[in-house]
Amino acid sequence: MSAHLLIFIEEKISDDHLSFMDMYIPDIIREKASASGIVDNIYYSIPESYSGKLKSYKNVLIRKSIDDIVFWKEILEKTGFTSLIKIYGDSPFFDISIIKEMLEQHKKYLAEFTFSENVPEGLACEIISMELVKDLPETDKKTLSLSEVVRTNINRFDVELYYRDPDIRDKRISFRSGNLRGKKIMENIYKAAKGIPAYEKIKDIIETDPEILYAGPSYAEIELTGRCQLNCIFCYRKTLQKVHGDMDTSTFKKIIREMWRFELPYTICLGGSGEPLLHPGLYEMLEHANNDALVDKIIIETNGIDADSNFSGFLEKTENNKIITIVNINGYNNETYKKLHGEDYFNRVFNNIESLKFLNSEQSKKLYVQIMKINETEDYLDRYYDFWEKQNIPIILQKQNTYLGRIEDRTYSDLSPLERTPCWHLQRDVFILWDGRVTFCKEDVSGKYFSASINSESLTDIWNRKKEIFVNNYKSELSKEPDCNNCDEWYTFNF
Repeated sequence: MSAHLLIFIEEKISDDHLSFMDMYIPDIIREKASASGIVDNIYYSIPESYSGKLKSYKNVLIRKSIDDIVFWKEILEKTGFTSLIKIYGDSPFFDISIIKEMLEQHKKYLAEFTFSENVPEGLACEIISMELVKDLPETDKKTLSLSEVVRTNINRFDVELYYRDPDIRDKRISFRSGNLRGKKIMENIYKAAKGIPAYEKIKDIIETDPEILYAGPSYAEIELTGRCQLNCIFCYRKTLQKVHGDMDTSTFKKIIREMWRFELPYTICLGGSGEPLLHPGLYEMLEHANNDALVDKIIIETNGIDADSNFSGFLEKTENNKIITIVNINGYNNETYKKLHGEDYFNRVFNNIESLKFLNSEQSKKLYVQIMKINETEDYLDRYYDFWEKQNIPIILQKQNTYLGRIEDRTYSDLSPLERTPCWHLQRDVFILWDGRVTFCKEDVSGKYFSASINSESLTDIWNRKKEIFVNNYKSELSKEPDCNNCDEWYTFNF
């Protein structure tokens, strides 16, 4: 039982990504694979853009394309493999026992392609047979990798799906060091285990020490303003004792600076109690965030009233646009719109959405409409979908949030899982009000339950002070103020 091994380096992966705890990951993979006795030859696939130390290694194959059909035919011609194991080069935690079992299964059932869905990427591998590559037709299309071709046409090939307990997909961890959050969590696991642990021990290590997962925010919801033109029946704004004002541009820029302390990519959501497009400094702040290297996405949740030519013009000219626009529109005509939003802006919002259609293409979707799943929309949900699908606008079905009973519960079905799991928002999110206050969580919309401000403390200090809240929640010791037992947002996940 043996095969060739291909250590695959993706685009934009540098030697910084390939270093882990003072070790060079491709060397870790090579040494473990060589000692296992299951590998005949080891090859390295690197993109033309790569400039690191692997360029001087033996059996290096420089590729011009992605790992598409053309690429694999070239690999077959150069290596003559019967079976080939593909492992990503930034996988320090890859488990050789998993690779052995996958190869045994692949050989036993004469598979063309073997992969795992329940073992997170970076711990397992993909195994490709010579027959699969030989039988694939030549193509000029460069849009899909071989793995994507097989997975999307799985019934056309002899595919083996490998399963291994325990299932840790619920942790949402990337075990590849090219993912900076994943790398930080792996470093935490490594320190707790005093080395790279076997796959079956990872879950217990995390359950014993959940602080391992508390790496830093991946999602920052920022309230630019508390002002809005509408009076929506599901909005909490009117329950606030004090109307929220406009965030200072300097405060917004300080948030961006403070996020650099975590050295992790993250998503910004412009949300909160008001309409972000009403902020007079919106475009300056958007440009500032869009140009920041750590900002991965910028989500604008808007009522669409002011998503006019100024807004569309800004988006059209903005380079490397990271901005995704979600228009909260719960109607498909004037009547249904006014019933939920309290004012009749339907035609204006519809025209603005039409002018933003250029944001969507086959390759990328950056414009969505969003409808809330509540009693008032249940009767016409099908008509809503029909209407907006004809406009070729993707639809988001939103769950209602009552904000711990602040507003009436209008839901007609309970979406909560049967078993409670740790809150994603306490683990990964930070919610910042217009005046720079950081709240307990997204439910603490007035900042009643946690006292902290970006204007007087560093965000890392604030985040570390909140660690105990996360750990207690993870251990099912739920907060009474605010009442986490009364919350049903714990299972919703942002980024």
